[in-house]
Amino acid sequence: MSVDLLISTLTTIGLFSKPQIGDLANLSRWAFLLTFAGVGLRTNLREMMKQGIRPLIADTVGEFAIAGATLGMVVLAARMFVF
Repeated sequence: MSVDLLISTLTTIGLFSKPQIGDLANLSRWAFLLTFAGVGLRTNLREMMKQGIRPLIADTVGEFAIAGATLGMVVLAARMFVF
């Protein structure tokens, strides 16, 4: 069982108070930021530049495609499940 699922389950059954839930959310944000900082610190720009422009273009196109598909799903879900 993942930690996220465990925390979600414990929150749903009312184990945590509102301030504790806020603290857990803040901890989650910081952990996310530190993870990406770690990735950035291990990035070697010289090695990336040796690969050329094609991988950068392919990645950029892929990221835009994923973002567009995600936006489309959110808009569709919002129209389908309006309360």
